[in-house]
Amino acid sequence: MEEFGGAYLQDSEPAIMSNSALEMTMTKLDDEEFELTFDKDIVDISGRSSPSGLSIDENIRIIPRPLQNYVPDNLDDIKSAREIINHYADTQDQKESHFNAEAEASGKINLQQRVWNLFGKGDVFSKLITDDLIFILMSKLLGNEFFCGSYCASRLLPGSPGQELHIDYPYWDFYKTETFPMGLNSSFAQNCQVTIPLDECSQVSGATAYIPGSQKKLHYPNQNDDFSNRQQMIADPGDLVFFNGNCWHGASPNKSDHQRAALLIEFLPKYIKPVEDLITYLDEDFKNNSNDKVRQLLGLNYEYPKIMDVSKKKNNIGIGYKAK
Repeated sequence: MEEFGGAYLQDSEPAIMSNSALEMTMTKLDDEEFELTFDKDIVDISGRSSPSGLSIDENIRIIPRPLQNYVPDNLDDIKSAREIINHYADTQDQKESHFNAEAEASGKINLQQRVWNLFGKGDVFSKLITDDLIFILMSKLLGNEFFCGSYCASRLLPGSPGQELHIDYPYWDFYKTETFPMGLNSSFAQNCQVTIPLDECSQVSGATAYIPGSQKKLHYPNQNDDFSNRQQMIADPGDLVFFNGNCWHGASPNKSDHQRAALLIEFLPKYIKPVEDLITYLDEDFKNNSNDKVRQLLGLNYEYPKIMDVSKKKNNIGIGYKAK
């Protein structure tokens, strides 16, 4: 997975890629209503001069940096997050990463660095992930009890060869199709990836590559697939990028003379087990004092799985229609 702004998208590149077609009305923070349409590849927040709303476009778009209506002092938050990520990346041992077989084989795995467990790394990370815009969009796409499946940072150092094109959890090992349910397909979203760049994501610095439209057919890419329409998610620090994790994507090689870091967030519907254990390393004070949005993201508001043998409830699930 790879890559915060105003109420519109810039003309460059990535918001939400979706195959399903549905329309809904949402209320902006200033109470101005706008329409959100999911269709084809992407949700596009359009209209720089007149923020008419969220409409569809064939291309991937980015919600750019002017985020004053959503996250105050966002760029200060981005600077703070970048400093924390760089500190950990500079001082910790090499952490697990994914889709980096080429980097490992060439002895360059150390140039692709991950910092995990961001909820426990500083308050700024809870602030960024609980932005109202994120919650509005994810509630519509994944249901209003969605979870966070993973929250980490990726730092590509100069010379990093990038990743293989891939799809994301829960489909990330779909090359083992026999381990997945029969008939599984991409007709509805079971994840959404969000990227918040901490550095400029350019063609040279390793901006995430993607194949437009590839999310429409669930398939793990391989050497026999056509990558000729490869594009990149060009973005600035503080932009907010949404995309469907079924889209073939991966970090590009960093051919610049500087790092390229970004926050990588995965959101899942409530019924899918998160890929990252986000809770074990958090202390009780954090869990007990977290706001309701953070608790939702961590799955603390959802009581299952539970030890049924000690439950004090006599009945819990159902609508009771037979008792009426």
